Amino acid sequence: MSAVKFSFKICLLITLASGIFSHVAFSNELPQLVQISQARLKATQLNGTPLNDGRGVELSSSTWLSGLPIISLSYLSDLDNNNIYEQEVSLNLPMKSLSLHSSDKQLRQLTQALQGQQVALQKLYLSGLLRQSMWDHRIASVKLSQLNRKASLLEKLYAQQKQLSDVGELPVVNLLLLERERVDIDLAQIDLKQQQAEALSLFRSLTGLNEMPQKIEEDGHEISQLETNNFDAIHVALMQHPLWQLQSLQQQQQLLMIKSQQAGEQDPWTLSLTAKETAGDQFNDQHLGLGISVPLGFGSALSQSELSIWQKDHQEQSLNSERIYLELKTQTEKLAMQQQSLRQQQQLLQRGLTLSRTITEHLAKVKDQNQIGYEIWLRRYMDALDTESQLALNQVSQQQLHSQQLQALGISL
Repeated sequence: MSAVKFSFKICLLITLASGIFSHVAFSNELPQLVQISQARLKATQLNGTPLNDGRGVELSSSTWLSGLPIISLSYLSDLDNNNIYEQEVSLNLPMKSLSLHSSDKQLRQLTQALQGQQVALQKLYLSGLLRQSMWDHRIASVKLSQLNRKASLLEKLYAQQKQLSDVGELPVVNLLLLERERVDIDLAQIDLKQQQAEALSLFRSLTGLNEMPQKIEEDGHEISQLETNNFDAIHVALMQHPLWQLQSLQQQQQLLMIKSQQAGEQDPWTLSLTAKETAGDQFNDQHLGLGISVPLGFGSALSQSELSIWQKDHQEQSLNSERIYLELKTQTEKLAMQQQSLRQQQQLLQRGLTLSRTITEHLAKVKDQNQIGYEIWLRRYMDALDTESQLALNQVSQQQLHSQQLQALGISL
């Protein structure tokens, strides 16, 4: 019966996920793409985990008991054959102290917070893959679009030059130069189409969708203050990163556990319920008793080896926290500098495009006078088209870098 219920849950989950897929195909909202990826990943995990797999077992801890109850039985008989005997039954319950009960409550809260950060980290990881696939596809599409435009202009120019060449007004080498340019374009198109296919394949494996969303720009997050060497703003932003939060919670958990162990909270209070009977030919005594054993909290309950192990682990976690923070900070600053560089390049490319167009216009007046003049004009014409393509690509690269900055700051889609 449980297997049927389990199968029904999987079918229901897949059905709901399919409904989300069809909805997002029309809405193309980026946050919903992450939800789809999470649902598909969860469904894959459910389908790939056997029912008897230990990873699927729900574990729990007792609220008040620190271990299993212990029952002890004893029977003593008189060696002098006086028919006197003694028998005893005792039930021992290892109880958690009030301080250990409080520590367990804090540990449960930390565990829930850790699980929440792990989900956030998974969401960030999936966001990174989605961003990578979408922007790789967009960059390749922009390059292909520029190459197609360049090829279209070359086709028109080739048709004009061929007419003149057919009547002997231009040498055949002019056509060969154009054909050589077209070969370079065809080679570049093959690589770009491969990049497009790879990006779409990654996107399809994450979402199950066959088409990229039209709008992938993330304009809702303003991070300009992080690009002006505002170290306080960068520090505050990085403190919210899921990876840093997870590391911080792990340190808190480790510290709480060692403090609990040092205070002797792990040693249980033992509650004993005892029934005892002593009997002989002339008497029969029966007793019921209640006892409690409480460890005395003098000094530290830690051994030197336990303390040394904890100090070693604590030092490693501290170093790991510093490493994570420095890596995140360095990556954030590096992306901010790249963004500033792209903006500067945008201005220079705009000026370069204006100059290239002006130069091409002047050279067009003398390109038909001799072969060298034609080759110079053609090269400048190609340079102008390349500069125009670089300008369009730079604009898209700035938007892509903005998404990479959000990823580095731990901001999911």
